[in-house]
Amino acid sequence: MGKKVLLGLSGGVDSSVAAYLLKKDGYDVTGLYFTITDGERDLTDFKAVCKHLDIPYVIADYNALFEKSVLTPFIDEYKCGKTPNICVSCNKFIKFGALLDTADELGCDYIATGHYCSLGEINGGTCLKKAKDDKKDQTYFLAMVKPNVFDRVLFPLAGLNKEEVRWVALKEGIPTAVKKDSSDVCLAEGGKFSDFILKHVPQKIGQIRTDNGELVGQHKGLHTVTLGQRKGLNLGGKKGEDGRWFVIAKDAKTNTVVVSHGSEDALFATRFEIEDINLFPAGLGDSFDCTVKTRYRTKETPCTVTLEGGGRASVLLKEAERAITEGQYAVFYHGDFCIGGGKISKVYKN
Repeated sequence: MGKKVLLGLSGGVDSSVAAYLLKKDGYDVTGLYFTITDGERDLTDFKAVCKHLDIPYVIADYNALFEKSVLTPFIDEYKCGKTPNICVSCNKFIKFGALLDTADELGCDYIATGHYCSLGEINGGTCLKKAKDDKKDQTYFLAMVKPNVFDRVLFPLAGLNKEEVRWVALKEGIPTAVKKDSSDVCLAEGGKFSDFILKHVPQKIGQIRTDNGELVGQHKGLHTVTLGQRKGLNLGGKKGEDGRWFVIAKDAKTNTVVVSHGSEDALFATRFEIEDINLFPAGLGDSFDCTVKTRYRTKETPCTVTLEGGGRASVLLKEAERAITEGQYAVFYHGDFCIGGGKISKVYKN
């Protein structure tokens, strides 16, 4: 029997094919389904995959850890007007934290997931490497996982794109071969993410003012608007002379949303600070050049990162970027390698 692997198995096609590939390569695979919130769970697909592949499974309750380490900080940041990314935190504390702890309890050598990415090496340190399928690359969401964890991680889908994963599932008769991908945050439990936020973050009516201080409307909570937003502000006939109003700032102290119109210059920045920095390779120095993504779907922008100590750093962009948002993550790249990241804590507008 080969090395023992604990695989995070959700019952979707990606993790299902990951299980098949691991077993095909000779690993002793155990599937793990974990819960992060209370409520009924449909384990039909999960159990069907385990039965089809003839692998044992376990079910773990991570609810308490998720609430303490992921959900509560997430909600607190939303209440402060920031825009956090819960998937990044969940990967750090749950999928590559609690999962590894469970693997140790079960005597497993490795953990594995169905993420689209791979591993490589820079300066003798293990780093994330972009997926073959650029559209599905998930290195951004794994940038805060502690570097030492990757020594015990397997990414079976590293060399495949989504179409190839579907093909393998169909070829092998895996029950989830035609199952649709989930399109929203998993904790929304089948509903809309916006509804989840409204449920957990109470409305707090505040003022909408222009950049000149004029009162033009009300909002239902800083968490209901995002930087750059134009639609849904309900300002009616108060359109600006040069087009629709858009959000340029949120002031948590006064619970005020600031809007402008015309030029979007106020949305652009070339410098910001990050905290909780997490770097994979050693030897980068106190200052280094790389590229950065400030959101999952944004393009990479050349930058210089200067470490400030205490887990903090400043980032200077080579070209201005629109709507850089506090609470989101800045993730750094060197070619095909993801070399780490940090949470955006302060943005200096141009």
